Amino acid sequence: MPIVLAPVLDTAAAAPLRLTLRAAIDTGQSIILDASAVERIGQACLQILAATEAAADLAGLDFRIVGASPAFADMATLAALDTLLAA
Repeated sequence: MPIVLAPVLDTAAAAPLRLTLRAAIDTGQSIILDASAVERIGQACLQILAATEAAADLAGLDFRIVGASPAFADMATLAALDTLLAA
């Protein structure tokens, strides 16, 4: 079941996001994120997503972001993190 990302992923949302994703990795869960509701995402949260992808890869876990909203996709592309988006 995907983890639904909040509409606003700003600096205040970074720590809770990191904790949620770290817990998923620690329990050996594959990470599927639903980014369809994201209206705004900042650099801190994009960095957390990139770090989570790397950690999931090291742990042999699947990591995917699905349903990226236009705002999410635009910011990921601007930050050169569009590789995070599911094909």
